[in-house]
Amino acid sequence: MVLTLVALGPARAAEPVAYITEIQRTGPGEVEVKPAGERDWRPSRPLLALRPGDQVRAQGAARAVVLFHGGGTKAVTPEGPPLTIEAPAASGGVTAQLRALTEGVGRFLLGKQDPPQYRRLATRSVTLPPVIVAPRNTRLLGGDPVFEWEGSSRARYTLRVVGPGGVVWERSELPRAPLAYPATAPRLAPGVRYAWELEVRGHAVQRAEFELLPDAEAQRVRAALAALAGAPGYSSGTLALMRAVVLFDAELYDEARRRLEAAAAAAPKDPTPPLMLGYVWERVGLGAKAAEAFDRAKTLAR
Repeated sequence: MVLTLVALGPARAAEPVAYITEIQRTGPGEVEVKPAGERDWRPSRPLLALRPGDQVRAQGAARAVVLFHGGGTKAVTPEGPPLTIEAPAASGGVTAQLRALTEGVGRFLLGKQDPPQYRRLATRSVTLPPVIVAPRNTRLLGGDPVFEWEGSSRARYTLRVVGPGGVVWERSELPRAPLAYPATAPRLAPGVRYAWELEVRGHAVQRAEFELLPDAEAQRVRAALAALAGAPGYSSGTLALMRAVVLFDAELYDEARRRLEAAAAAAPKDPTPPLMLGYVWERVGLGAKAAEAFDRAKTLAR
């Protein structure tokens, strides 16, 4: 009876109850999805939303991980049968906090079903202006910021931090290299919007903003990250994705970027981390980096 109802089409209108959060290949192989009520299998894609009655299978040297709204993950391997997605049931082994976090991640992923298409622009052989990489239009979870930028390795740069009252700290004749805000500099206050400026001869001053997260919000984010640390029933790659979503939702884009870069290094064949990195770069206004990340994800997903 359930299969008959699915075939009539309601499952397509149903809310997603699961998402593909990892796609791994160690050789030739494919992860495929057959939507409920349809006959043909089609290639999957990272973060794909799944509804009751959908099926997921892995062939060759491919495998996938599916995250369920109700909590927990399931691996799809070539050795096992296709995984049929079922409507969520009461989950006994998942805490209320984990279930709420999982549902929040699901809502985020639902809005990320169609990554934007970027067209690469040809660059002329001229000296390009420096580009602020981080922190860039982001909040920070705690600690001193680490300033990162791109530009000529031969140039020398001036960096200054500006607060509501004016210049807080400044340093000149800097090489192009990450620079941590020094412990001897004036302390930055949580909840205050700061800007940092990057200046180099021959180019306009570059400027980006950042803010240290207020203590109460920082505690909530740390509690959510702690709940995900080694949570039973979740794969490590999916936990990394969930942490990134928690950080993204809190506008902690710099920390999300660092976590996703680590996830991409740990699973270089999975298109999910670079896809999520594309969303981070897009949000902070670095379209070229977003396009590169989306292209990388598309290549890995083929």
